[in-house]
Amino acid sequence: MQNVLKISEAFVVLLTTTLALAGWNSTNSNAQTRATAQDTATATTREYVADSDHSNVLFKIRHGVTNFYSRFNDIKGSINFDKDHIENSSMTFTVPIASVDTHNTGRDGFIKGANFFNDRQYPEATFTSTSIKPLGDGVYSLTGELTLHGKTNTIEAKLLDIRTGKVRRSDVVGFEVRFTFKRSDYGMTKFLDPKNPESGLLGDTIEMIVAIEAAAK
Repeated sequence: MQNVLKISEAFVVLLTTTLALAGWNSTNSNAQTRATAQDTATATTREYVADSDHSNVLFKIRHGVTNFYSRFNDIKGSINFDKDHIENSSMTFTVPIASVDTHNTGRDGFIKGANFFNDRQYPEATFTSTSIKPLGDGVYSLTGELTLHGKTNTIEAKLLDIRTGKVRRSDVVGFEVRFTFKRSDYGMTKFLDPKNPESGLLGDTIEMIVAIEAAAK
């Protein structure tokens, strides 16, 4: 009987050792599962480049008793897009400050100067996403870092109206990003009433709409 037990114990040890050497343990199995998921995400993600001619960067600010709308005429960027798992996507955009267009060349020059954007020292605004989470009904929460006027802050945006298709035989993706931020958070306080930030000559809150069309590389 003792011999039988010894043989059984030896068999168990041999089997466990063989499986461990082959990688059949829970730790390796979990690692392999994670690696497979990462490989799948990478395989379904495709890089797109923003088409500046068919993309828009619009903004709104309170001016006295009304809203003033304007735009930037240029945007550059890339999107790593996974149409099956949007949350695996990522994006980076750059907006040249010199492309601001308020429909008045004198005003454009003023706000590009030291009192506002100071484009000589800070020629670009950049946004880099850090996470995308579904909210439902095709809308996603987009979190990222916005760098403007030499300062970087985390912003929360909505990513919506996501579409894919073909334009001139190229695969394209399109979407909108909407968010707000305080210009005072970026050190731009000209014409800001500190006691009533939204009621001075210029308000503090900036509303942004960024509409992107991007073509696959």
